[in-house]
Amino acid sequence: MTVRQVMELARVSELKGLAIASKDEAVLGFINLGVLELYKRFTLRNEEHIIELIDGVDIYTMPANYMWAIAAYGEVDIRSTETVNQLPINEEDNPLSVNAVSWNKLQVPVSVDGAYISIIYVAGPDVYESDNLDADIDLPPQMMEALLAYIGYKGNSTIDSGVQTEDNVWYIRFENSCGKLREYSMTTSDDMYMSKRLSTRGFV
Repeated sequence: MTVRQVMELARVSELKGLAIASKDEAVLGFINLGVLELYKRFTLRNEEHIIELIDGVDIYTMPANYMWAIAAYGEVDIRSTETVNQLPINEEDNPLSVNAVSWNKLQVPVSVDGAYISIIYVAGPDVYESDNLDADIDLPPQMMEALLAYIGYKGNSTIDSGVQTEDNVWYIRFENSCGKLREYSMTTSDDMYMSKRLSTRGFV
């Protein structure tokens, strides 16, 4: 489903009768916020960032779509019998730990110039703008109901407080839709994803 199709569907359903439904920028903003909220709640995109370590540098900035780190891997010594060198994250008393010092910066306390570490992180979604309304929404089809409920929640929250209970109804619908996605296992769990990655990891 494209961004334009989601906008039109929202206008004839969740936003029907609201003046804000005619404002493209507002509806597009609701879509972006809804997609982001779903990316925060579910494992939708994990990416890898390779850091080349530099002598004397221990703070490294992550990519713009970085949300949080879920795993870190160092190089495997050719003499080792291990195939994976997983590094701890945010263990303050561990000298080998990779530590988050701000929302998008990681500290690597022990580094070897020219060595590499791999960071697996939860990536945020693309931001949709008015010039790419024909782009496909980067969400699985089963999440469209939750997205529309979130759009309804944001749209109804813009009107006066006299209908504040209606805002709550839309948010409850969003929460219930997310609950169904989890209950019926409609998404790949973090554990399954990481188990597969660990079993095939060969960062050398």
